[in-house]
Amino acid sequence: MYGDAVQVEYLDVSEPSVQEEYADLISQAEEHRLPYPLVAIDGQVRLAGGAEYYRIMPLVEEAGTVYRSLT
Repeated sequence: MYGDAVQVEYLDVSEPSVQEEYADLISQAEEHRLPYPLVAIDGQVRLAGGAEYYRIMPLVEEAGTVYRSLT
């Protein structure tokens, strides 16, 4: 549907390398007591506590609309 325009990546925050690379994001999640899993789009956490398709797709669609309007 989106081809190369969308990238899905799973990051296990129990891994030391992920903890190091995403320390700021993990710290913010803990500070705000956000439940895992976290779903981020373009580096911004958009969902916390679930990663259901029906909740993610509208956010991906919205991001795609923004990209199309900028080009």
